[in-house]
Amino acid sequence: MNSNTIIVNNIKTWLQGNQKSQQWLAQEIGVSKALVGHMLNESRVIQPQRIVAIAKALSVSVNELTTDAPMREERMTVELRGTLSNRRSKMELERLKFAIEDYVGLKGDL
Repeated sequence: MNSNTIIVNNIKTWLQGNQKSQQWLAQEIGVSKALVGHMLNESRVIQPQRIVAIAKALSVSVNELTTDAPMREERMTVELRGTLSNRRSKMELERLKFAIEDYVGLKGDL
């Protein structure tokens, strides 16, 4: 599933769950209802600045808006025994976490 589809699904889910319309969203982000319709039908890709505006209108973070729901539910927890002493170690840990999450996401798509 591509990132635009994930964003569209999250927007649709939020609108439905909060009983809001496409017209409401259009007014909140300052665009036409037709443009919102095109974005939600995926005939138009949602531009980055619109993602930020939509997240603000929905009172969610950009990360929540752009993350697939199953991945949000299955976030891993990392516990360290000890501490990371330098910036490079911290960066390597972040890379490792990203690689694991990427692998888990790909495995889930199979």
